[in-house]
Amino acid sequence: MKFPREKRDPRTVATPPPEAVRRVDGGGAWGPTQFDLPDRNGSNSQAILIVALVGVVVLLVLAALWVLAYYQFT
Repeated sequence: MKFPREKRDPRTVATPPPEAVRRVDGGGAWGPTQFDLPDRNGSNSQAILIVALVGVVVLLVLAALWVLAYYQFT
């Protein structure tokens, strides 16, 4: 059994707020984006440095916990 296709008129679901017209940097009409976009020249050195430093700190914390547990139980 075939049903006829329902015809729907296209309509705008949501519109940005009026103050969004003045926003230029930091995202689109709805506000800042969740993540910063990479630089136009492709340099992500700051992001790479931050991720590397966080990784080193996590590894140091894990190593310190392992040493603490090793001396605590032996």
